[in-house]
Amino acid sequence: MKFASTLALGAALLASGAASAQAPEARPDRGARMLEMFDANRDGRVSWDEAWSFVTARFATADGDRSGGLSMQEFATLRMRRADASAPPAEHAGRMEQMRGNMFRGLDANRDAQVTLDEMRPFAEARFRGMDANSDGAVTVDELPRRGHHHGRRGEAAPATR
Repeated sequence: MKFASTLALGAALLASGAASAQAPEARPDRGARMLEMFDANRDGRVSWDEAWSFVTARFATADGDRSGGLSMQEFATLRMRRADASAPPAEHAGRMEQMRGNMFRGLDANRDAQVTLDEMRPFAEARFRGMDANSDGAVTVDELPRRGHHHGRRGEAAPATR
C-alpha cells in the first residue's frame, strides 16, 4: 500500500465525478491530485514540512479515540478514496486487506498493536526522500512516477538510496 499513497503513505486519494467522466487524457493524474492536497502554500512543490503536516492531520483524523496510536481499524481509515470510487472487486479486497496488515505490522515497531506518529515518521521520511528525485528538499509533479512505472522517474531507473 502506498502511504503517501496511504500517507503515505496517502494511502491517500480523490477526484470529483466530473473528472472521472472526462476523456482519459484529460483526467487529472492521481499523483498530481495528491500533490495538490499536500501543497499547502500552492507553489507547485511539496516540502517535507508540508508532507509531514498532511500526514499529521490525517493521523489525527484517523485516531478516533484520541489515544495517540492507531489500531488496525483506525489505520485502515488512513487510505483516502475518491468520493465516487466504488468498492474494490472481491478478488482485490482480500489482497488489499493483507497488504494493509503487512504495512501495519511493519510500522508497529514496538508490537503493541498501535501505530504512532513516531513509528510512522521514518517510513514517511524515507518515502519522501525516495520521491524527491533531484534531492532539492521538495517533490514536484515532474518527480512523481508515471502510472505503470513503479520505481523509476518518467521511465528512468530508480534513484540511488541516500
